[in-house]
Amino acid sequence: MELIRQMELTYGSMNRLKNVVKRNPDNMKLFTDLDEWRYFLKHPNEKTSITKVYYTEDLNIGRIELELLNFIKNKKPRSINELSNIVGKDISSVQRKVSKLEKEGLITFEKGLKNSKKPVLNYDKIEIAI
Repeated sequence: MELIRQMELTYGSMNRLKNVVKRNPDNMKLFTDLDEWRYFLKHPNEKTSITKVYYTEDLNIGRIELELLNFIKNKKPRSINELSNIVGKDISSVQRKVSKLEKEGLITFEKGLKNSKKPVLNYDKIEIAI
């Protein structure tokens, strides 16, 4: 039911969303939202989870950045310094790489202890299509 409330807040009503889809038939997000709204009205007891999707056609990361993402997800370092210790790399090198990952939208930073930056991966899964 949370999804339906969210749709109502976003679009007002299903009829309004239908009209927007008619005017923008190539907008897949609108089409998908309408399809999900219909589905969850028919299946109100089905569990849902909110996912975050990130699309880009210009992702420029390499093996080292992918390894850092893996360490951030699994080891949950409390700072960039701790991450550099985990991976055994110089902190300035790790700092540049995590800044790049932040610019790409793949990680965020939370405030850590003593003004440190805690890298956080907000995804359960990242899919790369070539």
